[in-house]
Amino acid sequence: MDEFELFERIKQRDRLAFDTLFRKYYTALCRFSYAICLSKEDAEESIQSMFVYLWEKAPAINIDTSLKAYLYTSARNYTLNIIKKQQTELHHLNEYSEYNNPHEPEEKASDAEISKLIQSGVDTLPNKCREIFILCKQEGLTYDEIAEYLDISKKTIDNQMGIALRKLREYLHPKLGKIVIILFFYFLFWG
Repeated sequence: MDEFELFERIKQRDRLAFDTLFRKYYTALCRFSYAICLSKEDAEESIQSMFVYLWEKAPAINIDTSLKAYLYTSARNYTLNIIKKQQTELHHLNEYSEYNNPHEPEEKASDAEISKLIQSGVDTLPNKCREIFILCKQEGLTYDEIAEYLDISKKTIDNQMGIALRKLREYLHPKLGKIVIILFFYFLFWG
């Protein structure tokens, strides 16, 4: 069955066709979204929201290009919307923080500076530990996928991820003290 036939069946509320589409594209779209937002949770949330919208609005959607192109464009848009929402919330949090501490000098770090700092922390990890961390957190692979790819046990992956997170926390803590406080307030008010 080609893409257009599959989507026509979805438009007619065929749950099996929708399930087929979901299983075919969900993982790849999550990885695509993760590459944009660098958060597994946000990537999954945006792709799930996109599929819910697709199911609810399918009868009114007309696809002129390919279904795959439509899905990737939608995934990008949903991911960017989540990022915009988070930036707005962080902006409000910063305003709140400045309002409550008007005499405290602000130590602001740009997203690029934070990313660079985190990457430098990742670069300090031991080779195997760094490789596993990158596959998990940057490539979005599951422990099962990493175990198969590297031909090691899931327990080894779990141990290496624990080491990576501990070493990153030790590396970043002295450098990101103010950011930790901001994140605490963020989750306190919007979490």
